[in-house]
Amino acid sequence: MVRRLVLLAAVAAAAFACRNDMGDQPRLKPLARSTFYPDGRASRPLVEDTVARGSLTRDELLETGKLNGAIADVFPFPVTAAILDRGQERFDIFCSVCHGRTGEGDGMVVQRGFKRPPSFHV
Repeated sequence: MVRRLVLLAAVAAAAFACRNDMGDQPRLKPLARSTFYPDGRASRPLVEDTVARGSLTRDELLETGKLNGAIADVFPFPVTAAILDRGQERFDIFCSVCHGRTGEGDGMVVQRGFKRPPSFHV
């Protein structure tokens, strides 16, 4: 009897879990017409006095490497051991796969047959 109840509970749980509500919900393409809002647009206008995402540039030196439009000869912040460690970690994760740990362009991707990237030492 207990086995049947456990089996019945498992089947019921599986049956209710197999729903696709998120995939089947109504949605509109950007800039499409809509009858939901009075102005007839599906996309909502930007709210005034909000900060843009991904396009706000406050520090020219940090963002572009330039000062007053010319290439800068100074670094945008003090270099510390912690900064160097983080840079090494980021290089090992994102760059060394192609460029190799030494920057020669002999990373694991190249060893698997992909095109060799330029060396950082040239």
